[in-house]
Amino acid sequence: MRESFIDHSGCRSEAVQPGSIRGLPTVGLAVLVVLVLLLTLHATAVAAADSNAGTGSPLLFILSFTAGIITISVAIIFGLTHWSHKQDRIQSMLPFCIRYLVESKNESEKIQAAATLGQSKDPGALLILVDVVNNEKASEALHDAAYAALQEMAHRYRKYSALIKDILTATAEKEHARIIELLIENFENQNRKYVQSAFVIGCEYMRLAHYSEARAWLQTARIRNRKTPLYVNQISQRIRSCSEQLFKEGDVLFKVGEYYEALERYALASHDMEINEKHRYLAHLRLAGVYCKLERYEDAYQETLLALQDHDETETSLEINKLLQQMRAEIGTTAEAQKERDRLATEISALVDNAMARLS
Repeated sequence: MRESFIDHSGCRSEAVQPGSIRGLPTVGLAVLVVLVLLLTLHATAVAAADSNAGTGSPLLFILSFTAGIITISVAIIFGLTHWSHKQDRIQSMLPFCIRYLVESKNESEKIQAAATLGQSKDPGALLILVDVVNNEKASEALHDAAYAALQEMAHRYRKYSALIKDILTATAEKEHARIIELLIENFENQNRKYVQSAFVIGCEYMRLAHYSEARAWLQTARIRNRKTPLYVNQISQRIRSCSEQLFKEGDVLFKVGEYYEALERYALASHDMEINEKHRYLAHLRLAGVYCKLERYEDAYQETLLALQDHDETETSLEINKLLQQMRAEIGTTAEAQKERDRLATEISALVDNAMARLS
């Protein structure tokens, strides 16, 4: 029974079954060619024998030989043409199968899409299947379908046959670092860069709890996804998860006084943020707090301004902002001015400690 998929225009595309060409099995075609070849050789041999014995005509020999060659040529052309049509149909279905595997909520559709992708010779399809076999949230049935599809692709796609086997081995042994190494080596050093490779690498870094590297790769995936739309919200969701983890790491570092390391985490988590106002506000508040601890008061002041713009609950930001304005105004060189700066620094530090404690 043939599987079918519905593309976004509402048209149905039939999936070509492996091992067949428009209803004609490839094995049967090969047998037909062999039979024609044997019959041609037999007829040619008979004609040649008759000709040598003087009972046949050289013309019959030539005609038999020519007819055989023409028949074999037609059979080969027929086979290659239909094989080419099959490959074209599979290639035309790839975008729809990939989208079904990424977007569909129907489990059976996702499994069918995975199976069809296994028939292709496409790096993008390979990467999508790698993502599925490493996705701990995928169902067992979908995981098995993607695994089987990769095994089938390894037989068909000689260019990546060894790579697929290495990835499946690393997957079985949960060697996420090895998977990252293989993907970077084979897909990130080429002229064409795939959305899927950056996305899968980012996900693998998340599994290793390396959220800084994960977020950087996912940001790369988001940029590529704008040029070649594939993922709907999967990238943003994972970037948000990385940001939350980086904020938590930064909070721990802040508590133990590792302010430079905390600043690094906060800056990474806040970079190109595309989430709700509350998170942006908290990001600016964290950055303002750590800048205060590092006595980078001008940077802290700018962050409080951004925090005031991003959130209605402005009390904490406003208090810190007012003290920072006073600090910026104290530019005197007298002992009294220095004493005032020290007082403001102590007050700012205490206010920041209270604000950061409430964030935890």
